[in-house]
Amino acid sequence: MIDKNAFIDKTAEISGTAEIAANVYIGKNCKIGENVKIGYGSVIESNTEIGDGTIISPNVNLGGAPQDISYKGEDTKLIIGKNCIIREFAFIHRASTKEEWVTTIGDNCYIMASCHVAHDCRIGNNVIITSYAALAGHVHVDDGVIIGGGAGVHQFTRIGRQAMVGGYAKITKDVPPYALVDGNPARLFGLNMIGLKRRGIPPEVRNELKKAYNILVNMDYVLEDVVTQIASLTQYEEVKIFLDFIKKSKRGIMRRGE
Repeated sequence: MIDKNAFIDKTAEISGTAEIAANVYIGKNCKIGENVKIGYGSVIESNTEIGDGTIISPNVNLGGAPQDISYKGEDTKLIIGKNCIIREFAFIHRASTKEEWVTTIGDNCYIMASCHVAHDCRIGNNVIITSYAALAGHVHVDDGVIIGGGAGVHQFTRIGRQAMVGGYAKITKDVPPYALVDGNPARLFGLNMIGLKRRGIPPEVRNELKKAYNILVNMDYVLEDVVTQIASLTQYEEVKIFLDFIKKSKRGIMRRGE
C-alpha cells in the first residue's frame, strides 16, 4: 500500500506488499522488497535497495550522497538486507568511489534512533548499533557485533565478529573478534564470554580463545610474535577467525587491556 501523499520516482521498483506512509520520498533507481514498511516522512534518496521484511521508522534518511569532498555525483549504491529495523532519524549514506561503490547493511540488523552509518561501510548480519553511535567512512563491522550508544568509530577501522563496544567509546584501531572494549581512547576489557556461551561455544574453545587474547595483550610480544604464538594454539574455527583478523589488520590492532 502506497499512501497518496508519498512521492515515488518513476524509476523506482516497489513490491506490491510494501507499505509506504505519507510524505515518504523514494528517488531514482530504488528497489523496495516484499513486506517492507517505510514510515512517515522518510527519505530514500537514490540507488538504494531495501531487502524483504525490513522496517524503516519515520524520518529516516537512506541513500544520500556520501559526505566525501572527492565525490562527483557517481551512481554509487546502498544495499540494506532483509528483516532489518532502522529507527527514527538514522542516516545511512551511499558509497564513494574509493572502495567497491557500495555501502552494505546485512540481514537482521537493528540500527537505533539517530545513528549515522557513513559511506562505504560494510555491516554484517545480526549487528546492533545503539542510538547516537556514529561510524565514519569505510568502517567494516562483522557479524553479531553490538555497538553502544554514542560510540564513535574512526574511518577505515574494523570491528571483529561478536565484539561489544561500550557506550561513548572512541574506536581508532581495529577491535579483535569476541572482545569487549570501552573508554576514550578505547581499550580492551577481556572477551565477550557471555556472548560465546550463548552461542554454544564449548568450554575448550573458549579457553583457547582466552589464551589467544592473553597473547595479544602481552606487550612483551611484537605483533609478529603474537601471530606465531596464537598459530601454535589448537586451531578451532573461532581461534582461526581471531588469528586471521589480526593478520589482516591494516590500521593497527587494539592490544592494550585493563
